Amino acid sequence: APCCASAALLLAAALGVWRAGPSPRSWNAWGGGVRPLSCRPQRRPGHPGRLPLVSRGDGPDGQGAVTMDEETVNLHRAYHDKAVQWTMQNADWVNGKGFTTDDALRSEDDQLTVWRASQARNRRWPALDARHLHKVDFSTGPQRFCSGPGDTAREMGDPAENVFVINLMRRPSKLRHVLHQIRYNEMTASVVDAIDGDAFTSQAEVRNLGAITLPGYCGHKNTLPHLTTGQLGCFMSHFTIWQHMVENGIESALILEDDFDLQEDFSERLGRHLEEAHALGENWNLMYLGRSPTEPDIRRVSKNLVEPGYTLWTVAYIIRLDAARAFVEGQVQRRLAPLDHYFSIAMSKGLSGHWNEHAVEWSKHIPQVLRGLAITPPLVMPNAGSMLLSDTAMLRKGTKFLDDLPASGTSDSPLPGGGAHEDAWREDKGLKPL
Repeated sequence: APCCASAALLLAAALGVWRAGPSPRSWNAWGGGVRPLSCRPQRRPGHPGRLPLVSRGDGPDGQGAVTMDEETVNLHRAYHDKAVQWTMQNADWVNGKGFTTDDALRSEDDQLTVWRASQARNRRWPALDARHLHKVDFSTGPQRFCSGPGDTAREMGDPAENVFVINLMRRPSKLRHVLHQIRYNEMTASVVDAIDGDAFTSQAEVRNLGAITLPGYCGHKNTLPHLTTGQLGCFMSHFTIWQHMVENGIESALILEDDFDLQEDFSERLGRHLEEAHALGENWNLMYLGRSPTEPDIRRVSKNLVEPGYTLWTVAYIIRLDAARAFVEGQVQRRLAPLDHYFSIAMSKGLSGHWNEHAVEWSKHIPQVLRGLAITPPLVMPNAGSMLLSDTAMLRKGTKFLDDLPASGTSDSPLPGGGAHEDAWREDKGLKPL
């Protein structure tokens, strides 16, 4: 299925606001191979437009490959169309983005107050204490997604009330959307104050917390050449929940990022698919509820469950305690990379280099501890404006390359974007200087 966000990115580039490098490629859902495609799937002459469910084939890693089902393709297509429409409607706003992209923080005083609170939050990492964990309960009783006794549900990977939503303090509008989603689905969740990478003011500040990139990290052909402050904050935010799981013996947790849209009958379908995976004897410890594949799936477990290949997005997934413990005890924060790519390498996927030519080198530093499954069609998709509201890509002033932060020192106000590495990257890509 296509990486449907790329059309929005191309449109943003045309508007002069895209700052994240080459537009993504996608894989050919019909041909089973990997090659650059436009965002919208192109029908071959005489092709009926239906996607057959192929059980095995030639994958890019010499493994089996599975064609994506039509409903999943349609979900990605709808996301693409909404993203383009949103971009067109908000072009002027996109061009004026600063540290905050949230209209609820109107004054500079408000923005500075939130930025300082974010700095204080960052300094407490990786701890996740009560002041940064906010329970929201719209359920009508104890939350459980699977049927059957509690012990059985836990064996199935049911997260129960352990649903965590990562939200930046400077994103109150996203929080409003989160609360609407949780209320509409009558769920219980805990909102986690995210680590804000844009609130770091020096490389030493990050290093002193124990967060370090992979040795010699330089991105790869389908991502940026340096880690962004947003990507750093994303990894650190997820890590704090993994550590919380280990410290509290949480056997399974559903982790959501705050740009999610839950699909119809979310809770019922999630429980059914967890039960199905258990009945089929699948020994998973990571289950994607929403994703953007860069290659065909490796194996079809059932109509609604697959073993994914190299996969993007961490908008929604369930992680079990053994995986969280392996990450925490393995100190993965000391050799980090963009999280979605990290997960794929930790599943031992993409080692042919079709998407990430450095995958084998990365795998020397990333523990191969994940046993991944994915629900298809996705139960969660990003909302329409998520790409241009991104806090990980170089899509607004204030998000910057980690390597462009000052080596040491502090600042009492947000740092501007730009820097030597960004200037060189922009020149290489033929983008306008800041």
